[in-house]
Amino acid sequence: MKKVNKNTDTADQLTFDNQKQAEPQSNIMQPLQFDFLKQADFKKFQQTKLFEKLQDNVKTIAIYKGGGGLGDLVVAASFFKTFKQAFPHAQVKYMGVIYPRFQKIFDSIDSIDGYIDYERPDKGRRMKQYWQFRKTQAQGIDLLIDTQRRFETSFWLRMLGTKYMLSASPLLSNWNMPWLNYKKMHILEQLFTLPARLGMDMPKNFAADLNIDSQYMNNAAKMLGGKKGKIAALMPSCGMEFKNWLPEYFAKIGDLFANNGYTIIILGSPKELELFKSIARQMKHQPVIPAEIDLEFSQELMNDAAILKQSSIAVGNDSGGMHLASCLGVLSATIFGPTTPRKFAPIGPRNIVFYKPLACSPCRFKCKQQIFKQCLNSITPREVYAACMKNMEG
Repeated sequence: MKKVNKNTDTADQLTFDNQKQAEPQSNIMQPLQFDFLKQADFKKFQQTKLFEKLQDNVKTIAIYKGGGGLGDLVVAASFFKTFKQAFPHAQVKYMGVIYPRFQKIFDSIDSIDGYIDYERPDKGRRMKQYWQFRKTQAQGIDLLIDTQRRFETSFWLRMLGTKYMLSASPLLSNWNMPWLNYKKMHILEQLFTLPARLGMDMPKNFAADLNIDSQYMNNAAKMLGGKKGKIAALMPSCGMEFKNWLPEYFAKIGDLFANNGYTIIILGSPKELELFKSIARQMKHQPVIPAEIDLEFSQELMNDAAILKQSSIAVGNDSGGMHLASCLGVLSATIFGPTTPRKFAPIGPRNIVFYKPLACSPCRFKCKQQIFKQCLNSITPREVYAACMKNMEG
């Protein structure tokens, strides 16, 4: 690492000897390509439109999503909407597990008609609950959509005995799927291979339609002290610390926005309050930290959604919060490091993605670089800020 001048800001000066080998990519990114639709098989599916033949026989659709994290819910919202439009007289339900913190986000998605609580058996556990579910609930499902592509998961879903099941797992689906290289596809592209197999059209808009009640918009307005217009939301934490940009970088970019007249608000779980405070201590301008001001406010994710809805820009790590901001139409600057934006980038209409494609990227969260987390730390606050301002002005 090059020597840092003690009289200058570390966040501006941190550079790497081999940085020129792979410059960070920073641009408005459209990760959805849907190349699989060009295959002969999928062209045939689009012509035959199998879903039209199923409409009269399908009254309840259960879409098994497994995990119910924030990113899972938001990214999948357009997927549910597609089924709702193709089967207008059917109930489209989420099947799996939803964490309590995300329940109201789930409830705000219009295209989801309900929730089916289901956990597959695991090494002999939950067998009693499984057979009870099979007996009492499974028979009410006409079409089961398996999104997971894991044989064990798909096997237990097939054993539920629903009328129809669509899955990428061979031998377990009513309709076979062509071979696809899922590892090189965005997570939403992977999902949409399933409706494409039934001949359903791709949506024109992949943003989530979330209904944010007026009470949350009012809560957000009070937290912001009535300030409107230039608001920059920072989301410096995520479910895996390994994906986090440096705290001092968030402090620096917060000050850069504040110097330009923006109100800075730091959003995230109250569990990360110490991280938020450490960022604030490194800033010259005082940010608003809801988790410090009002614990009850910060525990309600819909309040965060309301603040994001009123923000001009959101900056954060690869996380569910950035997916939420993006799908709300906020200009979203997402910092990627060990994960790849080709697979995990937010899908809203206004995304700036920062990613350093090192030879070791993406990795499995065990950094082997001599300079720890070089992929993240070589992306500087000034670069991110400049790209944000350029895209806001454009």
